Amino acid sequence: MKLFERNTGVRSSCYVVIAAILMSVGLSYFEADWLALWPSVAALLVVFVSRSALVGLLTGAIAGAIILAGITPTAFLSQLFQRQFLPIFISEWQLSAIIFTLMLGGFVALLEASGGLQALVRVFIGTERASPKRMQLTVFGFGLLVFFDGLANTMLIGRMLRSAADRCGVSREKLAYLADATGSAVACLAFVSTWIAFQLAMIQKGFEIAGESGSAYALFFKSLPTNFYCWFSLLMVLVCVLREYNPGSMGRVESRARRRIIVSPQVTTNEAEHSSHWLLAIIPIMVLSLSIPVLTYIIGSEVLLPLSLAKFAQAYAAAEQYVPRILVASSVLASFIAGLAWVLGRQERDAGAQQVFPVFLSGIRDLLGPVLILLAAWMLGSAISQLGTADRLAELLNGRLAVGLLPVSIFGLGAIISFSTGTSWGTMGVLMPLAIPVIFSLSTGMPDTVRDQLIVAAIGAVFSGAVFGDHCSPFSDTTIVASIAAGVEPIEHVRTQLNFALITALVAAVFGFLPLGFGISPWICLSMGVVAIGLLPQLRKNHVNTN
Repeated sequence: MKLFERNTGVRSSCYVVIAAILMSVGLSYFEADWLALWPSVAALLVVFVSRSALVGLLTGAIAGAIILAGITPTAFLSQLFQRQFLPIFISEWQLSAIIFTLMLGGFVALLEASGGLQALVRVFIGTERASPKRMQLTVFGFGLLVFFDGLANTMLIGRMLRSAADRCGVSREKLAYLADATGSAVACLAFVSTWIAFQLAMIQKGFEIAGESGSAYALFFKSLPTNFYCWFSLLMVLVCVLREYNPGSMGRVESRARRRIIVSPQVTTNEAEHSSHWLLAIIPIMVLSLSIPVLTYIIGSEVLLPLSLAKFAQAYAAAEQYVPRILVASSVLASFIAGLAWVLGRQERDAGAQQVFPVFLSGIRDLLGPVLILLAAWMLGSAISQLGTADRLAELLNGRLAVGLLPVSIFGLGAIISFSTGTSWGTMGVLMPLAIPVIFSLSTGMPDTVRDQLIVAAIGAVFSGAVFGDHCSPFSDTTIVASIAAGVEPIEHVRTQLNFALITALVAAVFGFLPLGFGISPWICLSMGVVAIGLLPQLRKNHVNTN
């Protein structure tokens, strides 16, 4: 029966892929703005039917190539390989992301093999099977600790804690959600992260296009209370953990995880007897966590002392072009420290030294398949960029809305763009240079204080909309990496996380950006959103069923 169901699923997947490609061929003969949306739509359809992110993303990339180049074989192949595939290996950012992801795979493999990782986890959840709540709070705490980069956050936390999650009765899907929800949200809010230089550059670009001047760094800080989606995402994690609020399919997978542990407990004391020390893990992790901001500050700062927040921001902006190399250098340094710590912590150091490289390679090998998914996502993203999908969606803003509705509209459009394209930075790059000039043009004659409040609201709305897609889009590299690191299929991660993202986005829109556009204080909006999310478990019980 299972074989029949599997064969039926394969046939259905093949049919929908063929149908999507044939539809692309037919659409290639037409010229219309809405065709820019087709590759994303095709990819989504195939992903949800085939339940394979790789198949769906590749189909979307092929559909985009057909729309762009037509069905002539030479033109099609040139578009697909020369303009969508090969540029990945020319882009320093994308190439460094591949290397960084693979290096982190080897890094975590060394931490696991040394026993220090298990010892570190035991510090937080004990030697016996901890409660699911304690385990999830540990994930949340690690998510706040690794604040400097969303991709590093999701990769490190997922790989580091997934065996502990199994032991504590927490589903891999929940682990992926917790890591993903604390990844981009924390990085977007942090004033020292790999995001800050790009965020400041986009704010400055918006003012340049508007022909105005302003302090990007000051505006970033003023926009923090208006970045409602990020704040509410972190609050949603706490409500989910402390109140066991698991809407939709997350409740079902969590119930299965709890029953599996209850029926067949796997609690052992062997790990507690392991001779490794937690310092074998914490030292390499701290090297990885601190080396990125420290190296960025050293490279970007003309004078190291005295330290100040403004100086950190300037240093990050000056060192933006070096961030890809810094990520790779940090992962190499951390991997070296992890290998050295393992060798020094073993009684037979010569044998340990001989095993370091094979263990490191095994961790890299585990991530070769997932990297293919990243490549497919970037190929689709290239087609989306060439088709101008984001620009078509952004045109909806121009002159069609009341000023008070701009913040919520910017957030909604940003959420659509980021979900359709899978890129948070791309969404910022499209919307920020558009949103700020629109605010200036529509606020002519208004008091400066009102105009400034709308500008700050627009900045927060762009950031929030961009992070929404980073959380739940099947095309997002953060979504894919979070699922891979936790050991679940990307489509399962999207399916179980989507309810959380949609509820959070709804609260951010209704209690945040909508009243904010009509002059309500962002602190009042935050307070209303906190109350709304806190009441969610009372409105609908979604407790885990272990019976």
